[in-house]
Amino acid sequence: MMSVNKELEKICYSALVDGPKLKKEINTFVVDYIVSNNLTHLIYGLNNLGFRLEGLKAKGKVSNTANCKDANEGLYATGTWFVI
Repeated sequence: MMSVNKELEKICYSALVDGPKLKKEINTFVVDYIVSNNLTHLIYGLNNLGFRLEGLKAKGKVSNTANCKDANEGLYATGTWFVI
């Protein structure tokens, strides 16, 4: 079974496949996905969602346009996250 962190990274990436999003839009996508697919075990990992985005960024899969030190600071920043 895939770890909670890996599952959340996969969902974050899925959120960005159809185009750039603000961090708050990614949060909404991930929560809606979890609820609609009855993946409630992932709820406990939501507090690390910013780290999951940063993990994808470190792997070179996504990037952002915000000038923020981390994804959580960028929650309401004007920058967007996108697939590279």
